[in-house]
Amino acid sequence: MPRKLLLADDSVTIQKAVAIVFAHEDFEIIPVGNGDDAIARAREVRPDIVLADVVMPGKDGYEVCAALKSDPATRDIPVLLLAGAFEPFDEARARTVGCDGHMPKPFETARLLERVKQLVESPRSGGALARPAAPASHGAAGRPPPSVILPPQRPGVTAAAA
Repeated sequence: MPRKLLLADDSVTIQKAVAIVFAHEDFEIIPVGNGDDAIARAREVRPDIVLADVVMPGKDGYEVCAALKSDPATRDIPVLLLAGAFEPFDEARARTVGCDGHMPKPFETARLLERVKQLVESPRSGGALARPAAPASHGAAGRPPPSVILPPQRPGVTAAAA
């Protein structure tokens, strides 16, 4: 049975990129475009992990994380926050809300896969903020893993509006 990954990001580009990254993995991607829907869907589907953008409509990623970590039904779900190149990441706030880690956007495919698998497969940390994963090693052929490189987004501009 596939693992469930709830992706909360208002960027259609990021939603498509994450779907591509996990296309050949045993994950079902459940995309939502705002923080309020993320909380509702997390309570409904009980995902194995939540990826939440720190800047999105409704509740932001920090608020999504705080809501999930304060609910006994969802507090053990790892939450990985995503922060764009022009979105400052507030590490102190992330620690306060119980975030399990963060990943910068644009992200490298292998690093995102590795980090998600690490969080899903490890015992629940209870929100211990972790550093982004170290770069993945090269594959058997000696080539670096493929990456999804996305153009930086301007604050308040979604991929559809760009």
